[in-house]
Amino acid sequence: MAIRHCFAILSTAAFFCCAAIRTTTGDMMENKFKSESLEGDLKETQLAANDVKRVKKSRSIVFAEGKWSRSEWTEVKSARWPDKGRWLQKGDHIENYVPADADEKQWQGRRAPETYASMLWNNKLKGSFTVSSTMDFDYCMAPLIVLAPSYGKDADGFPEYREHWEIIIYNEGINVWHHQNDGKPTWHLAAQLQCKYEPKKKYELKVQVRREKAGAQIIVTCGGASFSYMEHDLPQELFAGITGCEGINRFYDFKVDYEE
Repeated sequence: MAIRHCFAILSTAAFFCCAAIRTTTGDMMENKFKSESLEGDLKETQLAANDVKRVKKSRSIVFAEGKWSRSEWTEVKSARWPDKGRWLQKGDHIENYVPADADEKQWQGRRAPETYASMLWNNKLKGSFTVSSTMDFDYCMAPLIVLAPSYGKDADGFPEYREHWEIIIYNEGINVWHHQNDGKPTWHLAAQLQCKYEPKKKYELKVQVRREKAGAQIIVTCGGASFSYMEHDLPQELFAGITGCEGINRFYDFKVDYEE
């Protein structure tokens, strides 16, 4: 009789113990699910916060007289020659200075350094962006959009290009030149499109930089023609600007779409 009574007590105790274990385990699993749910909510909140930080912006500058400010820009010279260049303000545009006593062939020859003028917009661009400018040229070349991660200074302290990319239009197409400077300026043709552009006719040159895992895809569009190539060496942060050289080049505006 005593043995059966003890067995009954033990059985009852075991039942309540198992029930308690099941209840505790259930609570733990429920808490785990709640924790995972909260963690998921937190991740979504963080992603939403990150999305808010990536604000799309745009800037449009018209180079008509009295419509733009030189304080937004930094003039930069080429490291290839001592000439610093200068911009001339006209009614609805700006153009690079070209010596009046030089002829068209000299613009591309020994007097070419005197025709070079360049400037960068002061806001550095990060990630993907699109920059464009309406431009034209006399004779056969060579207005361009320039991209530069930074710039140095010459012996006089004037801003001077180091590594940079030039996207140029001229009478026979579009060239993309990659310039480097490890103590001595060098450059090579990174990409090219053969087509026809006419002198004294306005064109919108558009350069889109699209960031991808393999590098930066550069998409160039002008006058109904378009091409792209992968630039593996393009830095993550870049200044963008314009350059006039090797002839009279006119620039009417400058537009950029970017994210911050």
